[in-house]
Amino acid sequence: MSARRAMPSAAVIVVGTELVLGLRPDTNGPEIARFLAAAGYAPRTLFALPDDHTHLAAYLRTAIADHDLVVVTGGLGPTHDDVTREASADALGLALRPDSHLERALQAIAEGHREPRAAAQVLRQALVIEGARVLAPSIGTAPGQVVATARGSLVLLPGPPAEMRPMLAEAVEPFTSAEAPPPRVLGCVGIRESDAQLRAERALESHTGVALTVLGRPSLVDVVLIADGTDGSGLAAAADDVASALAPHCYATDGATLAEVVIRDATARGISIGSAESCTGGLVAAALTDVAGSSAVFRGSIVAYADDIKRSALSVSPGTLATHGAVSETSVREMALGAREALGVDVALGITGIAGPAGGTAEKPVGLVWFAIADHTTVTAGPVTFRGDRALVRTRATVHALDLLRRAVTPRS
Repeated sequence: MSARRAMPSAAVIVVGTELVLGLRPDTNGPEIARFLAAAGYAPRTLFALPDDHTHLAAYLRTAIADHDLVVVTGGLGPTHDDVTREASADALGLALRPDSHLERALQAIAEGHREPRAAAQVLRQALVIEGARVLAPSIGTAPGQVVATARGSLVLLPGPPAEMRPMLAEAVEPFTSAEAPPPRVLGCVGIRESDAQLRAERALESHTGVALTVLGRPSLVDVVLIADGTDGSGLAAAADDVASALAPHCYATDGATLAEVVIRDATARGISIGSAESCTGGLVAAALTDVAGSSAVFRGSIVAYADDIKRSALSVSPGTLATHGAVSETSVREMALGAREALGVDVALGITGIAGPAGGTAEKPVGLVWFAIADHTTVTAGPVTFRGDRALVRTRATVHALDLLRRAVTPRS
């Protein structure tokens, strides 16, 4: 295994009071961090700050001293609370100067405002930190800037994702390391976060220069391996060993989603699939149809929420519903068989349960979900009781259903 130097560090700062207050989710920060990791940087911090000049300038002074690359997104627009330019110049101890090319480009927009102060605010976007490289906007009006620091570079990007994205690539391209392998994301299902961590750590004992982080989501775990001294072949070898240690829970080593793996494996084997959903209300079908190319194997889903639809659309017998109820092994078996027949597929999923918050009993508590898989020869069924509120029960049931489909269509070794 060949070694390379440790990855330079990066900080990502997202600016916006609305983000700090939780009024809007931050999507830029994670996207920028992933981009920087693939470009050969080790993101060490991802921080959200309000639109406050003093606070932002103080944090930037620390960030540019501690990191090789600092990327800031947001606060470059024309309104009163867009203070990133001024705070960045303050942190660097540099002057802001108007750029004549930007002023000319913004003049027509400024003249369209009736309020004189609004026009002046538009032209503020032409202010550039002394010595900065300007990133011209392809859409929108706010330019980006790249400024040299004592340790590396400070990159300022606008907040709207469609404006930020092309500038990010342009800004970081000169600093990108061709030798930096992107992180490897190993998707896992049916295993707890701490168990996945310990298995991965044992597998990594024979590897050097690989950093590990484990990210838990409802019923899913992402084991992320980051090159921190090793090269691409070393990272690939580590990923293979960790995947083996996590078997059979590891469903992908290339960052693919569980639904993508289902579609990919079903396509590889030429297996058509479909579903009959009750408590999940079409969430399984939505996940599968989010995958490009899913129409090659996924024929459809019957969302049979009411009992009369289970009878008419899926041929669940009235006697079954009267004797066992909609949430039962017998009902879910008949749902899967009915879906396979109605949709004309090789493999069909059935799912029915009690998502809550009401409707549970001592025998059938909230969170109880029955699953079934029907193919040309067999029907298998089983229950799982999920904890959490209605949304969490439905999410976890969807993940479990996708995993059952994955196991049903995965190519046999």
